[in-house]
Parts: sequence; C-alpha cells; structure tokens
Amino acid sequence: MKKTLLILSAFFLVLTTKLSAQLINPGFETWTNDMLVPAAMNPNSGNDTYGWWDFNYLNHAMLGASPVSVTRSSDTVHSGNYSVRVETKVYTPTSWNIYRYWGIPYIGHEYNDTLGILFNGKVNVTNQTFKPGIACTQNLTQFKFFYQYRPNGNDTAECRVALLSSGTPVAGGYFKTSTSTGSAGWQQAVINFTYVNGLTPDTLLILYSSSSLDHRPKAGSVLWIDDASVSLATGVEEILADENETIIYPNPSNGSFSVKRENNRSQTIEVFNVIGEKIYSGINNKEALNIDISTSPKGIYFVRISDGEKITSEKIIIQ
Repeated sequence: MKKTLLILSAFFLVLTTKLSAQLINPGFETWTNDMLVPAAMNPNSGNDTYGWWDFNYLNHAMLGASPVSVTRSSDTVHSGNYSVRVETKVYTPTSWNIYRYWGIPYIGHEYNDTLGILFNGKVNVTNQTFKPGIACTQNLTQFKFFYQYRPNGNDTAECRVALLSSGTPVAGGYFKTSTSTGSAGWQQAVINFTYVNGLTPDTLLILYSSSSLDHRPKAGSVLWIDDASVSLATGVEEILADENETIIYPNPSNGSFSVKRENNRSQTIEVFNVIGEKIYSGINNKEALNIDISTSPKGIYFVRISDGEKITSEKIIIQ
C-alpha cells in the first residue's frame, strides 16, 4: 500500500529560529525605477529579477494607463529608510485583462479590477511574463511582518503565504484584518504555516493585498508593510509508515466523502484548502465519518487526521 508520511505530534512543540536569508529585500530598502513607467518605483532590483512586484508598469499608456498602486514610503517606516505603501485603486479594463489571470497561482481565481497588490516572484515587463514565488527548500513555521492599515469602510487587508513542491501545495497560511491601526502605529502580523503533506518545498509564495481578495475591494484602502521575516523548524521528527491507516472515499468526489477509521483510536479530522485555510473540523469516533464540503469551490483539498499519537495528511480532489 502507499506509504504515508506520519508527523509526530511533537511537530507542534519544536523550537524555531529566525531566518531572514530566505526572503529577498525583506525590509523594502531596495527600489528601482519602473522600466516602462519612469515616474513609478518598485521594491526590487529591476526588470526580470526576483523580488517584490506590483502592477505599476500597467500605468504605461500601451498597457492600459492604470494608476500606480504601490509606492515607496519614507515618512511611515518601522525601521530603516523605507516601507512599502499599497493602495487599492481601480484598474482600467485593458490592464485588468493583462494581470487578472495572475491571481490564479495565489488565490485560485482571477483578480478583481479594484485592488492594490504586492507579490514575490520574477516579472519581465517587456513580454508580460510572470514566475510566481522565490526559491525555498526549508520547512518554515511562521511568516511575520509589520503593518499599518487604513481601510475604506469595512474593507479587509490580506496576506497569503504558501510553500509548494513542483506546484503541489506543501503548507500555507493567511492573515486578514479589517481594523484600522490608527494612532496605535505599527503592528506585527504572524502567520503560522499549516502543513498538509511531507514533501520538501521548493517555492515560497507571498501575496499582500490592501483589500479583500474574495469579496468587494474598496478603492482608497491603504496598507503599509515593513520588515518581513520567516522562521523555520528545527528538530522536527518524522517517521515513515508502511501502511495507510485511514481511507478516504470516494476520491475524487463531489464534495461529499467519508473518512474510514482502521484502528480504535478517536481521530480529529480537519480539511484545509490550498492556502491553509481550515474549512472543516470534526471528531471521528465511529468506523467512518461523513464530511460534506460541497459548497466549497472545486479543486484540491487536504484532509489532516490526528489520533493523539501521529498526524497523517491525505489529498482529496473535489470536482
């Protein structure tokens, strides 16, 4: 039978150590002039380089003449000389048609035409090609950054992170806030990575948005970001089992499926989407637990099973 990676419950008790070398330009101190829009600056080392990217180049008349949404800030910083300021603005139909599909690697659907976006990866603005994420081969436990937020109404700022292995999700997490920081100043956001399998990652994806990515973004919301960092696990103990002790069926399914128990221990069952959001949690004290997530979008999900001694993860496809 297929071997399954079993991660001991001690996984959650491991020590962490801060690691900044994984990130490129984590304090947003490096900025270059936009190749197509000289008036705009971007927090990277220039065209076709890895770093932080935005849609400022769409300000060029030939690409839709949309407004500049990401700017360098020197008057509101957590440390150093600069932070990054992301403001939600309405893009023109021409520019939206260019970048809307780039949302799929990060959020699973097209971007809305009213957004302020900052993401990591490599972009070539001359031919409008995009390679999402940066290299990362270590198991991270947390992604942290400092922020200030000024929402328009009840808008929501977001940060979504994911670790991938050859395109397969390994771990993910997210941060959302609709609270204005106001006079409270800089706050620190901490995102915990939730692991859905034992693959070795090769890519780290990070996406910031000054507005909600799934609902109705509101022009005028502003998010300031500074001093990003990551933490990695040390001493994670893993064992490899020869037998699957849990069966999920049917797989693929229409969203309604069962988790069959093949031992006598009570199980905690959790279902996560590809960005690490928990969409279901339940206890299995019977031979099989029936789960219905048919109201969730079609795609890949991960079922995490814990019996107090070990944790297993299984992939399920909803179609």
